[in-house]
Order: sequence, then structure tokens, then C-alpha cells
Amino acid sequence: MTRPIFALGLLALGLASTGARAAAAEPGARSEVPIREVVLSDGARRYSVPIQVGATVIEAGLDSGSSGLRILPGVLGEADAKVVGGGDTYSYGSGAELDGVVGHAEVGVGTLAAPISVQLIRKVGCTAKVPKCPASRIPQSQYGVQGDGLPGEGFKAIIGVNMAEAEVVSPLRAIGAERWIIELPRPGETTPGRLILNPTEAELTGYALLPVVAAYREQKGGLHDAVGGCILNDTTGRKACGALLMDTGAPGIAVVNGGLGGEPWAQGPATLAFYDGRGRAEAAEKITTGLKAHASRLEFKSEPANPNTAIMSGLTAYFAFSVLYDPEHGLVGLRPRPPAPEGPQGMLVANQP
Repeated sequence: MTRPIFALGLLALGLASTGARAAAAEPGARSEVPIREVVLSDGARRYSVPIQVGATVIEAGLDSGSSGLRILPGVLGEADAKVVGGGDTYSYGSGAELDGVVGHAEVGVGTLAAPISVQLIRKVGCTAKVPKCPASRIPQSQYGVQGDGLPGEGFKAIIGVNMAEAEVVSPLRAIGAERWIIELPRPGETTPGRLILNPTEAELTGYALLPVVAAYREQKGGLHDAVGGCILNDTTGRKACGALLMDTGAPGIAVVNGGLGGEPWAQGPATLAFYDGRGRAEAAEKITTGLKAHASRLEFKSEPANPNTAIMSGLTAYFAFSVLYDPEHGLVGLRPRPPAPEGPQGMLVANQP
């Protein structure tokens, strides 16, 4: 797809997977919904899942780097959600800032459903830090979340599925998902990906389990789900290590305060390494920087206000790994996927000779 225009057939599939809940699934029941790739007209890859809010089915942008279900105005029916609280403001790394009110709605993903808090967006703007963010380029009537400021592109809602709590609750936990797995569709593949809620014991095998970085575990949003990691230039040996965040809403890799200078590495072989809480590498991903098929466009940033090193690895880990989230235990799991055509390669270090 080159633009996020959702046909009736797509909505019907969403209804089949999220609607008609005469008997909602019990907490802990397994559920699965497809993850679809949407390619914006500027080439950026975005991902969506079908959800149901009240009686309305929505394709919501899937974002593992944020928390909360947030819905643009004009999407829901009058009876779909009720305003219950005061104001709520949430911002993103792009600089987009969503202002709205807290609402309450019956929300379903697959066969799991429950009444939860949501943000009903009233105004879209930019943060003071990024006043010329993509949202500033178009009128709100043409704005779509994750749409890069392109008229009529993006989604009418965003479902932030990281493990952090926020004023607007983490939606997957709130509807009864104790753990979940994200398997994104990948370049060169024709089948959709999968969001698996409450995977079976058999589906939980083969993962390297990594604790989230303790310094961020109690924070809201941001780096909450980061694990220990490094990025290594396989040619020069230069590297940066710190908190590594995987994010389905970010199309490239940004190294923040990495001490690597201002110019990113030229296109070439590199490694992302993922560490357990004792500083031992448990998994690794072989990438080539600057490749669209690896989601590995690289940039280096300096943020003096927060001097810690962070590796915002974006999509690329999802192209090589199935990623498991376990909020009760504060763990992120990685299991290698069969390599996609021209895609990066993931491996568990313990399995290497």
C-alpha cells in the first residue's frame, strides 16, 4: 500500500477479528490480530492493527514506543466513549503533541475487551522543543497520527503498547493481556504480521529474556521498555552502549550521546547487541546501516540535558526477531525469525559456536 486508505474489505476483516463479542474472552485467553504494513507516500513504513472502540472499528497505528490509546476527533460515534476526566497531554519524539480529555470506552483487540480509559484528542500541535514538527505542516482536518505531516495519511488513532503506565492506561494490560508478542510484517513478505495476546506456553519457548533497564522501569513512556545494548561498527570497531529501545513507530536508528561524533557511519556492516542484567550478550542482530530493508538509516544526536547514552533502534530489531513483552516481570524477549529477503539476521548468542 502506498497510502493508508482502508477499503471495506479491510474493515470487514477488522470486524471479524474484534467485533461480535457476545461472550468476551476471559482474562488470560489467547487472542491474535493481524499487523498490517502501510507505506506512506514519503516511503516511511507504518504498522496498524484493527481495534474496536464501542461500536466503531478503527485501524490504529501500532506504537511500541508509547503508551495509551489516543483517538482523533470525528472518529467515534456519540455513544462509543464518555468523557470522564480532565485534560490529558501526550507528546512524541517527532514533536507531535496531542491535547485532549480522558474518556472511558469499551475497547477490544481481537477477542479481548474491557472498559478502559482513552484519550479523546481535541487539538494536535507541536512541543516547544520541536515547534516545526510534521503536525505544523497541515490543518488538523488532514492530520493522521504517524502520517509524517502528509495530508490525509496516517491513522485516526494510535495504540501505544509499551509496558509503562500512564494517565491513560496501557491498553493491552487493561483488556486482560498478561503478555504479548509482536511479529511485524517485513519488506519482501506478502503476509501480515501478528500481535499475539496471552501467547500459549508453546509460543513462549526459544526467547532470550532481557530485563528492562532498572533506571527507566518506573518511568512513564519514553525509555521504559529499554534493555541494555550496544551498536558496533563491524569495520572500524567503534561502538556505543547504553539503553536500547525497540520502537515500531520509528523508522530509523538514532544514537543519542554516543560519543561517536556528529556524522553517522557510512553504509556498511554493523551489529546490534542485546544484554541481560549482568552485562552478558544474549542476542545479536547483523545489519547494514543505511538500508531501507533493514530500517537502518543512522543518525547521531546530542542531548546535553540528559547525558546518558541511548540507542533508539526503531524497527530494525522487529525485522530480525519476534519480540515478547512481559510487564509483570519487567522482561523483553527476543527470538530469531527466519531471515526475510535481503533483511537483517538475528541470532541468540548462546547458540553460536
